[in-house]
Amino acid sequence: MPDDEFHASPCASAVDVAVVRPLRMEVLRPGRTADASVLPGDEDPLTCHVAVVLDTEVVSVGSVIPGAAPWEPDRTDAWQVRGMATRDGLRGRGLGHLVLGALMDHATANGGHFIWCNARVGAPRFYARSGFVTLGEPFMYEDIEHVHMWRDL
Repeated sequence: MPDDEFHASPCASAVDVAVVRPLRMEVLRPGRTADASVLPGDEDPLTCHVAVVLDTEVVSVGSVIPGAAPWEPDRTDAWQVRGMATRDGLRGRGLGHLVLGALMDHATANGGHFIWCNARVGAPRFYARSGFVTLGEPFMYEDIEHVHMWRDL
C-alpha cells in the first residue's frame, strides 16, 4: 500500500481480540513472547477491541476496558484505554485517532464518564489532541516510561 495515500476512507471497527494482538506484539512488545500481547481485561465481556484495516492489513489497534484509575479507585464509570498501536510508517495520519474515538464511543455507550490511560512518554501529544490531560509525574511500567492521562467523557 502506498505510504502517501489511502484507497478508501479508513474506519475503525470492533474486532475480536485475536485481531489486535499481532500489531500489539509488533509495536508494543517486540522481542517478547506471544503471551506478552495478552493484557488483563482482554476477555472481559464489556471490553472493546478496535482496529483499522486498510486493504487486508491491520494498521492501527486499541482496546478499552472497564476499570477505575489508580487515583480514582471508587469511580464505577471509568474506562481504561490499553494497547494503542499504529504500524510504523502510518503514524500521524489520523488512524490512531479513529481507534481512540471508537474506544471513547464504546465507553460512553456503556455508561462511561471518565477515561484514562498509561501513556508512553512519547504519546501525550497524541492523547492531548483528543482532550486528555496529564496527571502526575512519569513512572516506569514494564521498563518503559509512562505518564497517567485522563479526560471526562
